[in-house]
Amino acid sequence: MDLRNRWRITNRNEDGFSLMEIMLVFAIIAVVSSITMPAMKGVSSSRRLKTSARAIVDTLSFARDMAITERNTHLVVFDLTGNRFWLASSETLDIQNPLSSAGRATTPSPAPTTIPGQATPIPVSRAGGVMGIPRTLQKSVSFASMVTNHNGTYQRITTGAEYTYFTPTSKSSETTLYLQNTNGNAISISVEGSTGRVSMEQLTQDQIETLGIGENIEND
Repeated sequence: MDLRNRWRITNRNEDGFSLMEIMLVFAIIAVVSSITMPAMKGVSSSRRLKTSARAIVDTLSFARDMAITERNTHLVVFDLTGNRFWLASSETLDIQNPLSSAGRATTPSPAPTTIPGQATPIPVSRAGGVMGIPRTLQKSVSFASMVTNHNGTYQRITTGAEYTYFTPTSKSSETTLYLQNTNGNAISISVEGSTGRVSMEQLTQDQIETLGIGENIEND
């Protein structure tokens, strides 16, 4: 046999992989995937929890801003059963049936604003485009409970609908809202009654157990 052909055959054999080696690589990949996938799923679920919490904080802060700017009470309605929330005004909210404000886009009448080139002042509201439009919590995220203080009476609910209001003087109904995900993580969102300021906090496992959050969570 020609020496060059012998070298080519030998070189081809050295560069190849046996069936056993290929199976071993696939086995390693499967083991690594089984270890990392749950961790990645947990990271994704935590991110969705924080994203949902931030959306609520932004909506509450916007309602406070609108109440002060337009001199009209604004509210945020929470559908704890449907895991939804939306902006409402004192003109669109039926206190006896808060869910009826969903889809109602009637906005309050703020102080008239004169538009350049137009003689007659017309009302302009930044809240018009989002009033009454429900926003749904992200996948695997739900409301655990909500604690409110209306007229000095504290109430905690886990189902149904409740609301938080903001007055033109920046006062609010004192509120604490708890969000949870299917991995057992939770975030609290608080509204100060005297100032209407909104804050959120990632809860520790000790706090979650003390509050009894997530005892009946069903995993995906």
